[in-house]
Amino acid sequence: MTALLQKAGLLPLNASCSDLLGDDAVVKIAADDIALVENVDVFTPIIDDPFTQGEIVACNATNDVFAMGVERILSLQAFLAYPAEMSDDIAVGVLKGMSHFMRNLGSDVTGGQTITNPCPVFGGICIGVAHPDDVIYSSGARPGDAVLLTKPLGIQSAMRSYRDLKDEKRDALLERFTEQELETMQDIAIRIMTQSNLEVAKAMQHVGAHAATDITGFGLLGHAENVSSLSGVDIVFESLPVIHGILPLAEYFGHKVSTGFAAETAGGMLVFLDPEKVEAFSSLLQESRLPCWSVGYVSESMNTPSSRLAEDVQFIETEFP
Repeated sequence: MTALLQKAGLLPLNASCSDLLGDDAVVKIAADDIALVENVDVFTPIIDDPFTQGEIVACNATNDVFAMGVERILSLQAFLAYPAEMSDDIAVGVLKGMSHFMRNLGSDVTGGQTITNPCPVFGGICIGVAHPDDVIYSSGARPGDAVLLTKPLGIQSAMRSYRDLKDEKRDALLERFTEQELETMQDIAIRIMTQSNLEVAKAMQHVGAHAATDITGFGLLGHAENVSSLSGVDIVFESLPVIHGILPLAEYFGHKVSTGFAAETAGGMLVFLDPEKVEAFSSLLQESRLPCWSVGYVSESMNTPSSRLAEDVQFIETEFP
């Protein structure tokens, strides 16, 4: 994106990503006490059920706004692109799922755009509002910070198995894994992708998190590297929560869960805060029956800021509420 903006004349050629880009959403200071936080997100469908797909779309679109510590979502504009031959009932189902998710946040789908496209692509534009002083950026991680993750990893592999069970790859997959094992992992992945991060944003504000980002398409280390670069620190992961049973499935598909680069959708928040605030943060999430895991630490960077897995990183197999 940086190169494209430079070519368009919207970013100086000598500007770095941190001059304009790098955070999870765009922040516009509209007044001394009002910051508008906006995100756009689109992707191809993950699951056949339109209503559930709509919930996933809304969760993914709001994720980046919640990652900025914003608690109040003003609206979600829907974007639906799909083939002319696709039934409108599917699009209606997606919209219903999006609306259901947003209403649980005290907001709604307030409009949007539909176009004809050779393949389905669904997404939305989410707008949140906060006080400028309350916005949490990716650039605030500090040496000594604890690092917490609020959802387990492994969505890409679980949902790949969902697709493979429906086509000619089914037999080869079932030679290695039972259908019950795969469906259990899929159910966990769907619960992860439809669980709002609103309560995480509230907990971040309550304890005073230094930085945060959500884990989506670039994987854990991809998003952590962004925080490292913007904050000028090193991030080391000592343990990682993963969906129970996902590691051999990820290896089967060639997905990079064990190396920290597997893609996620509507994944968890990576939160950076003072170690003495970890217990309070965890307790706030437990009140909403949500988990979190202490996964690493932040240290001063001696060379180029970077993120990495510890040599003896531990994987914690887990379910999800």
